[in-house]
Amino acid sequence: MSSFEEEINKTCLKLNIPFVDYGITSSNEISLEGIFRHPEFPILPQDENSLFRMASMTKPITAYLTLAVLNDNRIDLHEDVGTYLPEINNLKIAYKEAETIQYKKNNVAISFHHLLNCTSGHAYEHHDPLISELISKKEVAPMKNGDDAFLKAPLVFTPGKKWSYGISYGWLGKAIEAISGLTLDENLNKYLCNPLDLKQTSFNPTQSSKVILAPVYFRDSEGSYSDITTKITMGFNPFHYGGGGITSTLNDYLKILQFFLKVMKYDGENSIVSCMFRNQIGNLAISPLKSFNKSLTLDYEIYPNVEKHWGYGLLINSKKMANKRKAGSGSWAGVLNTYFWVDPKSDVAGVFLTQTLPCYSPNLLNAFEKFEELAYKRLIRC
Repeated sequence: MSSFEEEINKTCLKLNIPFVDYGITSSNEISLEGIFRHPEFPILPQDENSLFRMASMTKPITAYLTLAVLNDNRIDLHEDVGTYLPEINNLKIAYKEAETIQYKKNNVAISFHHLLNCTSGHAYEHHDPLISELISKKEVAPMKNGDDAFLKAPLVFTPGKKWSYGISYGWLGKAIEAISGLTLDENLNKYLCNPLDLKQTSFNPTQSSKVILAPVYFRDSEGSYSDITTKITMGFNPFHYGGGGITSTLNDYLKILQFFLKVMKYDGENSIVSCMFRNQIGNLAISPLKSFNKSLTLDYEIYPNVEKHWGYGLLINSKKMANKRKAGSGSWAGVLNTYFWVDPKSDVAGVFLTQTLPCYSPNLLNAFEKFEELAYKRLIRC
């Protein structure tokens, strides 16, 4: 074990984290794959083959699949998604007036660009008060049901007017299927799994994969953990959710980020991947993520002192982050406290995987920040 791994493992032990798989890659090689297993928790396999529910780390993958399918079919990013999914035109805009939820017609066509850059008007139930209230009144289906009924939730603003983190990538997944004639999983195999030799990445993992599926823990406000694995269906639902349905391993996900780095290094601005790393929302603000379900996610303001934008499937920092990634890097996370960053200018990417709720737990955020800082200090010359 390297001194870097020893320091990361020491940090994870001190912060009382059940388990972590972590790794670093450049465009040429995967330079580190490490694991931490807390001695007081059930032991996972002592290698990097544990299967993780990637949750919203699915989004950059779906963004790439969307760009690939649109490119192959010569479809413009600003084309009306309703051409392929007419039902999206039925969505109304919800708003509140005199403490009552009202609805109005949406007169702006939702484009692929809107869905990709999270300006389509969609929101998540755990981040938006209107959608949360509608679910509590059983007027909108919750995501936990495992089907696609939650996509019928209304918009919360006119498309293009603001940025809001939400369910738009579920619509992208359905659009990919409608255009290509293939399932989302088949598109994943066509554009990423087969070319990159990904063995354990899927929207539809096999029964045998469940044997090594990582457990999920809930951390309460006192810091105590409980095993909630049996309550989590993510990754094994009949509906392939483009915003969070992928299961994968550390090694597979590192290969995906390595691919992004390689394309950015050798093809640069001529590639569809470069679209993911550009500011796609102009001067619109990245709003703090307020939680309306504290058992799922805590309130979180993303890098409050950093100028940032949204690309396609990625948060883009417009300025260099002290002791960490350079300007133009992309990053995101998943609700089970899975994290990654991709820094094309430094030719490095990192992955940090746990399976713990609620999202943005301070101890997990601290561990990921320590991991990234150590990576640049000890391993990366930039």
